[in-house]
Amino acid sequence: MQNAIYFIIWFWPCMGIKMKIVHIADLHIGKIVNGFAMLEDQRFVLDQVLEILEEEKAEALILAGDIYDRAVPSASAVLLLDSFLTRVKKLGVYIFVIAGNHDSPERLGFAGALLKDNGLYIAGEWHGELERVELEDEYGKLFFYLMPFARLAVMNNSMGTSYAAYEECVKEVLNRNAPDTRERNILAAHHFVSGEGEPELCDSENILTVGGIDRISGYVFADFDYTALGHLHGPQWVVEGKVRYAGSLLKYSFSETFHKKSVTVVELKEKGNVKTWVRELKPLHDMRKIKGELKELIREDVAALAEKEDYIHVTLTNQEELFEPIFALRAVYPNVMQLILEKNKMDEDKLLLCSGTEPAHVSIVDAFGEFYESVMQKDFDKEHRAVMEKILEEMEEEA
Repeated sequence: MQNAIYFIIWFWPCMGIKMKIVHIADLHIGKIVNGFAMLEDQRFVLDQVLEILEEEKAEALILAGDIYDRAVPSASAVLLLDSFLTRVKKLGVYIFVIAGNHDSPERLGFAGALLKDNGLYIAGEWHGELERVELEDEYGKLFFYLMPFARLAVMNNSMGTSYAAYEECVKEVLNRNAPDTRERNILAAHHFVSGEGEPELCDSENILTVGGIDRISGYVFADFDYTALGHLHGPQWVVEGKVRYAGSLLKYSFSETFHKKSVTVVELKEKGNVKTWVRELKPLHDMRKIKGELKELIREDVAALAEKEDYIHVTLTNQEELFEPIFALRAVYPNVMQLILEKNKMDEDKLLLCSGTEPAHVSIVDAFGEFYESVMQKDFDKEHRAVMEKILEEMEEEA
């Protein structure tokens, strides 16, 4: 009888529990966009994440990197994260956090060993191996693997290797920390990962790619039931049903105006039975573009067609000269972030065409090559190109 009671007490936490995880990434807490501090917008959307955790009765939350926007976050940014994580823990939710390329690994990982006792797992610094956490539900064991972002040189140094590309490094990491594929395994990572097609990028990500050294195939993570990615701001599948970017919680550039920001919910039952769905988020201020003549755009009936306090990119089509139109616009739309005068842009394009130079997207190396040849009046040959590529690679590793 005593043994039976002990079994019930031990087994009770696992009865009826299916592991449900909320996956978010790229919070960029403390970010400033075009001079506008985003802290209140971030607080507003993090409140929604808490509501979703409660409504979904989630057991775990994954924050897949770029928690802060910069390596030395402001005091207000730190306080917002502290408040958010404290409220999440009050729900009894396990929290898994990894550093992204915007984070300071040491600062983010401070007191990590102590916090584990409270179900908060932070992988800040890269130590050459994946941190593994074991949980259990009614279907058995479930393993979480944490792979914080680290520069290529740091990864190589930690493992005693000299790989030239991230994919080779990550393959080595996974070979040394291979999961038991009979069990259910979740990986959190923060890298530039692609599938069969090109991933969807946006202006706010500023990804520097030299010869593709930072690109990793999503199929490298085949042994994991679900890979929770951070780094790209557009929510998207890299490998359908297996490898996913949750995307940022807010729009951080006008190239993201078409995004529907969301969190990803992952439910795991028995091995091989993984379901995912998204829960959309509503921003405090949406981000959108408007275009037209000044007198039309500031008309009350036109402004009333959408939320006036959105963050707005304005393109004015007026051909005549305007005196400080930003003041007239902000009297109606207080959060105008960017203003473009189409006339000026057309004049710039004409100048480019007259000079024989077509506007084009070129690599940093090619752009430098054109500059070098125009200034030095010499060919930018293979030797010069190799030197420039090496410099850029070193800059990327040290940044």
